[in-house]
Amino acid sequence: MNLQASCIRAVEKPTLRLGEGGRRLGRSLNGFDILTLRLLVCAAEEGNLARVSERHNIATSAVSRRISDFEARYGVQMFDRHDRGVLPSPDGAQMLQRIRTILDQLEAVADELLERRDGAAGLVRIQSNMSSSISASLPMRIAEFRRAHPRIEVELDECTSIDIVSAVSSGACEIGVVSGNVDARGLELIPWQEDELVAVLPQDLPLAQKPELCFADLLDHPFISVRRDGALTNLFRTQAAAIDRTLHSCAYMMSFGGVRSCVRAGLGVSILPANTAYPFAREEALEVRKLSDPWARRSLKLCVRNNGRMTSPARLFVQHLIRHSELAQAEPRIRLLAC
Repeated sequence: MNLQASCIRAVEKPTLRLGEGGRRLGRSLNGFDILTLRLLVCAAEEGNLARVSERHNIATSAVSRRISDFEARYGVQMFDRHDRGVLPSPDGAQMLQRIRTILDQLEAVADELLERRDGAAGLVRIQSNMSSSISASLPMRIAEFRRAHPRIEVELDECTSIDIVSAVSSGACEIGVVSGNVDARGLELIPWQEDELVAVLPQDLPLAQKPELCFADLLDHPFISVRRDGALTNLFRTQAAAIDRTLHSCAYMMSFGGVRSCVRAGLGVSILPANTAYPFAREEALEVRKLSDPWARRSLKLCVRNNGRMTSPARLFVQHLIRHSELAQAEPRIRLLAC
């Protein structure tokens, strides 16, 4: 062979990719197909290639050729042939155990893929602002959903409404629960529940004698806030500025329970979602009063991308929330999403 021919053959030789430890990827799997693996297992079970042919609706000669090609490729005799059929060889018996395991794992992968496609398994990521995640029925709805779909995981994170819209837009989460008139930036907002904010007062405060209050009544007293930069605190600052007043926060708590403890101790007054105030009023010796300000009643909304861009598990969860929402059921277009 001359030098030119040698160079041509060197150029034409395919380059093999290397895996960890320098292992060549793909070459050892050439011809390693699922049908052949199934035929090997079936041959061990039946002991007769004719019966393998019947079970898989493939010619006996084709079954024999696949098994022979497999043995030749890997240099391992899988079966001993005899007049009545085939019997796994010692090497074949060991390999067949591993092949059965591989086929079982592939079946499990296929089943899970189908379940994820159909929404029977998977992960749903939800972000909710602090008010709606606690005051609304979201935790209860999540618990119901997980009981009905035990193979679907649900992750819930608390964020501000602005951050939630950004997360849904970017795909960091699939479902958001936001409050107020948040800018949805082209996302779909689905009315879900009404959220009422109420005044929470110590029992010995003269202001508690009034059956109903307005926000301005509370601004004459020290205020207990939820988080320094929380969505509710920012709302109260904005509303105070709208009437040329200032919110005098004397404490910033990380939870609604912490706010109630400060109010009960007489450190100040506060405003909380109704579902985090009324159930605890008697036990914690607090006074709860309605607010006459229009902004004290807010609509909680589900924030999602268009229906076609949600995964099946996420779509199932949205349908679950809609079915349990009087607000959503009141709109025919949204009611159809629950079907």
